[in-house]
Amino acid sequence: MLDIAHKRIGMIHIFFVPGMFSSTIEYVLRCYTEEYKSIDAEILFDGSMHSYERVHPLNIESVDELFKSNLESDSIISPIYPFQTAHLPEILERYQLYRSFNDQSILIHAPDNSSAELNMLFQYYKIATGSMNLGLGTFSDSNAHNIVNWNKNYTHWSQMQSWEWREWFSLFYVTWMQEWIESKNQVGNDFFVVTNIDILYNTEQCLRNIMTFCGLTEKPGLAEFVQQWQSKQQYIVDEFELLDKIVSSTANNQPLKWSPISVISEAIVQQRLRKIGYEIRCDGLNIFPTDSETLYNLLEKC
Repeated sequence: MLDIAHKRIGMIHIFFVPGMFSSTIEYVLRCYTEEYKSIDAEILFDGSMHSYERVHPLNIESVDELFKSNLESDSIISPIYPFQTAHLPEILERYQLYRSFNDQSILIHAPDNSSAELNMLFQYYKIATGSMNLGLGTFSDSNAHNIVNWNKNYTHWSQMQSWEWREWFSLFYVTWMQEWIESKNQVGNDFFVVTNIDILYNTEQCLRNIMTFCGLTEKPGLAEFVQQWQSKQQYIVDEFELLDKIVSSTANNQPLKWSPISVISEAIVQQRLRKIGYEIRCDGLNIFPTDSETLYNLLEKC
């Protein structure tokens, strides 16, 4: 609820791709600004801020229902994009029917392919697994019609073997994530546009910039929260930074060993090797190698 001792603010709309820290932004706006009342939440074991109730519209119908409900005038709403049945321009068009002149809109996007790949790892560890544990359908459902290319008898992606799912995902994800990159060109000048990389690596200043954009007043404690939050993200960053080493060491037949990585990381390695001219002989490779020599011996020139 808006504190009447401070200036009136409008709603805040955070348009985001899952994994791009909208819950962290909302938590900070609520707990570290004078204009909002703090909420009871914590950073979870997976590094996420999924410990409080958030408003994430998932389709056009839920947008309509939301704005026809009794929303507080200072609500924070974070619609996911794209919806399964609508892309960002259509989502924005619907929001224009409801936005007030004093509302503030924020877009979170990925600046390039590497940043989008990093976000896929955050999706994996915080949404597919982790506290939400929604499973690999997080990644699979948008391309499920292609599973028959692996076995004509398959009727659902979950029937695929591990090697099939990995190869399938490695082949389509680059096209799939382009919408996360191009979205910055689909919003107006009235949006605050920020990247997932800014939030992850320049967290404190980025959050302050968002507060300023929204006309909010910072309360003490932000720096301490940021330090704790960043430390909880490091395990994902470490795995992502390992992937370039795996690709380079394997392609150059240089020794490297690593602990097992996520299936999303395995798919990224497979795609990056393909990009530099190598396919993995992956038929039946349900357990991905954990050393560069074994992986090198599975390579074939494209």
